[in-house]
Parts: sequence; structure tokens; C-alpha cells
Amino acid sequence: MKAQILFGYPAAAICLALTASADSRPLSSFLKSLHIRGNQSPLTNLPNIAMPPINDDKSSPEISAGIIISDVMGKTQDIAIFSGLSRDIDSVSDRLDDASQNATVLAPDNGAMRNLPRKPWEDPKEYSALGDDAYKGEAGEDRAHRNMRRFVEAHIVPESPWKEHHKVQTLNGNTIWYESTGGKKMIQPGNIEVLSIADKVAKPLASQQPISRPSTAMITVVDGQDLLICNTCGTQFDVSLQSGSPLKSCRICEDPRQYVPPGGQVWTTLGQLKGKHENFLEQDPTDEKILFITTEPKCGIGERAILLQTPNGNVLWDLIAFIDQKTIDFITSKGGLSAIVISHPHFYTTHLEWAKIFNCPVYVATEDKQWLNRFDHLKARRFIKGPIETIVPGVTAIKVGGHFDGSMVLHWEKKLFIADSMYTVPSAGTPSPRQPGTSSYSFMWSIPNMIPLPPSKIEGIWKALQPFEFEATYGGFTGQDVRGSDVKKRVLESMQIQVKSSGHPEHSLLLEKLEGVMVAVEW
Repeated sequence: MKAQILFGYPAAAICLALTASADSRPLSSFLKSLHIRGNQSPLTNLPNIAMPPINDDKSSPEISAGIIISDVMGKTQDIAIFSGLSRDIDSVSDRLDDASQNATVLAPDNGAMRNLPRKPWEDPKEYSALGDDAYKGEAGEDRAHRNMRRFVEAHIVPESPWKEHHKVQTLNGNTIWYESTGGKKMIQPGNIEVLSIADKVAKPLASQQPISRPSTAMITVVDGQDLLICNTCGTQFDVSLQSGSPLKSCRICEDPRQYVPPGGQVWTTLGQLKGKHENFLEQDPTDEKILFITTEPKCGIGERAILLQTPNGNVLWDLIAFIDQKTIDFITSKGGLSAIVISHPHFYTTHLEWAKIFNCPVYVATEDKQWLNRFDHLKARRFIKGPIETIVPGVTAIKVGGHFDGSMVLHWEKKLFIADSMYTVPSAGTPSPRQPGTSSYSFMWSIPNMIPLPPSKIEGIWKALQPFEFEATYGGFTGQDVRGSDVKKRVLESMQIQVKSSGHPEHSLLLEKLEGVMVAVEW
């Protein structure tokens, strides 16, 4: 398994009833005690955590009166869920019960565990290969236990004290380290913020003879489900709700293309959205290979993501902020994702969370790099530098500019997925015959604030699209689908209508032709 995805499996709610038990029990009964929806890949969605203590007193060794970390974990309610899991993995529980062995525990807190999107013992690949019975029967229990062991062992560092910048391996072989940045300690890879430093586990009792004891530390872990999301636009930031330092503003909304609500900025998280929102998947009525994904109630701007099921892999065009288990399971059942492509910064939303879950690259335009709001420690982003880029064979990203300098559309099988690089207007649905001057698209710098693009930018969009043939466009929102053999003509016609109506009757775009025929712009 790749190291970078070991820090990002999502999961969810676990029953705490058995966390205090130190007795072993059959895995089948243990699984029934867990009520989780989560990813089983250890530490994939690692969030904010707590660092090990540093022994600054070089002259005095840390000592213990027989206190062991398993005792402390059992009494630390914030990590009760993970504590319960650790008891059922012999390699971990034996170490934590042994006062002679060093250890640093990366203990996810209960909130992080509840927000995981898949059970810790589940692997989507095993479901794909073996079906719904992947974890049933003796062989299934063995698979589940192996996955659970990998999850727990990825949270145990067999070393303490743990020095800054010193790379160590967790019990399952992942290489990690920590560093200080901006006054905070961060676990790498993954940019996981340290929330607090646990007290030293071992302190001598006056009535007992001190026993030499390596130091043991516990690290509280929170995941990307806790990162702040702008309620207005859906953009996720590298700031944890638990950090105590909420953002004062969203720079996407403060840009003149967007807006800040009259009541001010409001924040949410993926964890808070869970249970209140739901994603819906709808098949395109004309093409079973195209699927629309939307969130209800609306989250952020209210756009849709579009899944393209191509012979060369699935491509997700644009993103919605919210992701639920139903969406994960469906996309996984269809073979996962080969790539995500995002048209422009308003739809960046929670793209690194999607990339972690599906272990796929995310394509964005180099020109819009300044609008990214999270550090990509997983190196999931791919920057499109040129005017076009093949995502998978047959699927082409086309940079058209305009709305943003790097705004893109996607071309596949004579279909153009346009987001709001070209905004589909209501009159696009007007049945033929249409009155002269009826537009199908508008070309806007700001859609909510109704600021149109200048003619030069509109012409730039046409130059980018001209080499491509298409007979359908799919906009960024539900109901914005336009089909017909004349769609490309209607795009040019709409451009010319907007340019002429804005007071540029002599602009060169008005002389553009389609297939050798002048497009008539009548009034």
C-alpha cells in the first residue's frame, strides 16, 4: 500500500460499550459492537493531533512506578473508541501493557473516529473482488482482522521520546515525522496539526521504588472531517474547528466574483454536514455513462459533479463539497476514479478529501493556483499548464479562461462539460423555431453579481473551442443541459449576441463563421 494513502482512510461512529474490556473475544462479536461507516486504510484522513512530550531534562531519566500506557488510555475518554480497538490487536495491546517498551500512540479522538467514512476493517478493493460477503465466514473474519490490525498499527510509533524531524516507522511500516511550523507542531506526511501534548504517562509514587521506564506519549488525532468549510461557497480550508482560531473570512467569497452574505461568514465541517445532507445520483437520460451528483439540502454554491464512465477510466468533472458513504460506495462499485478535473476555483471545495478517498489525481489550471486553500501533502494535484490536456484517452480538458484566467471545459464524445465557463441561460431551452436574437449562453466574469466578460475574453473562449466538435453542453447546475446538432452554432451565436449588445458592433468576433457559413445575429 502506498504510504500517502495510509494517512487518509475515512470512517465513522463506533460503539463505546466494549472499550474497557481487556479480555479477548471473537472478532465476529467484536465487529457487531462497532457501528462505523469508515475507510479502513490507516491514517488516511489524519487531522489535528497531539504531540509526544519532549524530555528537556537530559540528566534525569523518565521513570515509572509500574504505570503502563494501556491503563492511561483506558481512562482517557476522548480516545475511548481507539482504545477499544487497540485492545483487540495483540501486537499493540502486548506492547502497551509492557512497561519496558517505548511507544508513542497516535490516538484518534472520538470525533475523528466517528467521522470516518468506512469501517476500519473494510477495504473497497476486497468488496470489488469478493462482493458483499467479503467479511463473512471464517475467511472474511481473517480479512477483517488483518485490516483492523493494519489500521491500529499505523497509529503506534515504537519510539519515545520522539525528536523533531526524526523519521520513524509505525508498527505497520509507515514512515512519519513531525516538524514545527508557524508555532505549531505538524505530523508529516499529511500536515497533521498537533492539538495538545499529553502529560508524561509515568510518574513515581513516593511509596514505591522507581523503575526505569522509557517515556510513552499519546497523540490525539482529528481528521479532515473537522476542517472548516465556507457555508456560502463550499471551500475547505486547512483550519480545524477544534483549533480555537476560526477563520474570519473566506477569500473566495471576498473576491468580487463571489459575495459575503449580509450576516457575515458562516462555517461548517464535513462532520457537521453528515446526517443533515445527502447526495443524490441521477443518470443522464440520454447517456447511461454520465451521472450527475448533487447535494440536498444545497451545500455551498449548489453545483453538481458529473461522473463520466469512460472505457479508459472514470473521470469526475467538478466537485461538490459534501461526500457521503452512498456516493463513495457507488463510485467504488463502478471502479473508482482515474481522475478528478475541476473547472475553476469556485468548485475546488473539498477536492483533497475526494482525492484521498479515491486515491486519484486532481487536475486544476496552473493560472488559478493562487486560489488553492489547502496544502497538498499527498501530492494529488496535477497542474494543467498548456491550452489543452488529455486526462485519459478521449477526455480532454480545454482551457478557455474568462470567468477565471484558468477556467476550463471538458470534452468527451462530442459533449462539452462547461461548468459556468459558459453559463447556460433559461432561453437555451426555448423550443424551435426560436426568435432571432435568442441567446443560449451568457459569458460572465461574475455570475451572482452579473458582471459580463469583455468581448476580448469571449473571443478567447471561442478560439479555444473552435477546433472541437460537440453536439451537447452540460452546465454546472441541474437543468443546464443543451443538446442538438446546432449546439456549437448556438454557442457562437450567443457570443455574438452578447458582444453586439454590449456596444461593439465592429468587433472581430462578429465576423467569425461556423463551417464556412456566417452566423446570423439579428435583432
